[in-house]
Amino acid sequence: MRLRPPTRLRPDVVRDLTARVPVTPLGWSLLGAGLVLWVGGAVLGWVELLTLAAAALLLPIAGVIWTLRRTGLDVEVGLTRPRVVVGDEVIARVLVSNPTSRRIAGGRLEVPVGLDVAVYDPPGLAAGGRWDDVLIIPTDRRCILDLGPPLMVAGDPVGTARREVIAGEAARLYVHPVTVRLPALTAGLLRDLEGHTTNDLSSSDVAFHTLREYVPGDDRRHISWRSSARHNKLLVRQFVDTRRSHVGLVLSLASAHFLDDDEFEFAVQVVGSIARTAFLEGQAVSGVAGDTLLPDTPGPFLLDALSGVAHAEQAPDTAELARFAAPVLRGVSVAIVVVGSTADVLEVRRHAQRFEGQTRVAIIVCERGVEAQRQRLGNTSVLYVGDLEGLTRITSAVGVR
Repeated sequence: MRLRPPTRLRPDVVRDLTARVPVTPLGWSLLGAGLVLWVGGAVLGWVELLTLAAAALLLPIAGVIWTLRRTGLDVEVGLTRPRVVVGDEVIARVLVSNPTSRRIAGGRLEVPVGLDVAVYDPPGLAAGGRWDDVLIIPTDRRCILDLGPPLMVAGDPVGTARREVIAGEAARLYVHPVTVRLPALTAGLLRDLEGHTTNDLSSSDVAFHTLREYVPGDDRRHISWRSSARHNKLLVRQFVDTRRSHVGLVLSLASAHFLDDDEFEFAVQVVGSIARTAFLEGQAVSGVAGDTLLPDTPGPFLLDALSGVAHAEQAPDTAELARFAAPVLRGVSVAIVVVGSTADVLEVRRHAQRFEGQTRVAIIVCERGVEAQRQRLGNTSVLYVGDLEGLTRITSAVGVR
């Protein structure tokens, strides 16, 4: 299909005053003026006023009758890709078809695109006829964008009446943040990919610890017959619990933690990059953004959720964020807290102690332009990063230990 020039997006039009009476504000104004003129003409006996009143009253009535014409076209809004990254070009196909057995006159088609509206003027279509056009959608910022539902609009030429008919289903576009694959995440940032042992004893795991004497109730599959024969008593294998990498991500949404919108956007990119890399390496990922739980299933769903997050003055502060995240991320092997340059790192570290004792905590401070560096605050690693290249470099070089 040959691509046509992009359809222009314009601000949304005025909607109906009521759902049942398709009269626009102009139509209501004319009706009101007509009544006033009618009363004035009747009192004063002026034929001219009565003539103007009749015209003012008849125009909206004629407009309503005009909107009753048939608008039975079907509209399909199809996206070439439902998920893109900031900066990618998105083309939506708008297909109009006539499913009836009679010809339907053309009209006005409006496709809401977020807060804007794309306007089309499809021609009349014979029975079974089709017409299509394209819409190029800018993706210069991260967002979740709803396209539609498309509306076939019937209205009179004067603009006194307007009737909208939903002609199809809406589509949703996810504009993901820019992310990078961290090449050595398991070797640096998350060194426990294969599991690291804990002090919790277990009778069934993969990390052998020692032998102990058999007691009734032990699983006979764990009896070491060779050692039992050597010591002339039943001995069973004792294990310790291991913990495979389970990444916990915590993104602050408090405006007080970020210098500006660009810094917050960079923080979202950091969280997305770590989550994407962890998923690609087969690790479990759980996350929270403010007081919202992020999807933990592999695939694009966590990035879908990140497409819609925004910082706010009323978002949870450091203490509230920790109180919410700690129980939600119980059992993770490493908790990574991502904040901006205006956050109090010491306060973040203090509240991060709410995580379980065996959970390692890392704090990533996002500050545009800063040289990537790493510091230690007790048993907590603090990473200062200024861009995604710096994040890649510092996680590859030193990681969080």
